[in-house]
Amino acid sequence: MRLRVLLLAGLIMAGLIASAPAFAEVPADVLKVIGEAAGALSNDDPSGFLDQFDRNMPNYSVLRADVEGLLGASQVISTVEPIASEGDDRKQSVELDWLLAVNEKDQSGIRKDTRRGIVKCRLERQGKRWKIVALEPVDFFRP
Repeated sequence: MRLRVLLLAGLIMAGLIASAPAFAEVPADVLKVIGEAAGALSNDDPSGFLDQFDRNMPNYSVLRADVEGLLGASQVISTVEPIASEGDDRKQSVELDWLLAVNEKDQSGIRKDTRRGIVKCRLERQGKRWKIVALEPVDFFRP
């Protein structure tokens, strides 16, 4: 019994059990939008990142300026993992464990910053495509 408890605790700490249900709950097309946003940051593509957002969302202009400034000065490695989700086939609210490793773009490649935080997104289906219509905190992507 003790061995099972220790094994279960080890799996939870490793994230193998805790994260598995979160992936199952998030619709694949919603995960695709989030993955494309994260990938665009890693590929130094501010337009690709911003294309995942509704331009009418609150603080869109702040987000755009921050992401363009961040990618203008830094190389970013971005990983994201959904940790909670709720919604239906029209609206989704997702909590994400987002990690950004921010490095200088010059030859030194010196690490400027590592950020990890919970980012909350609301997405809505617009036609056939999902768009992020709200994001908190926006300043997570500041330069």
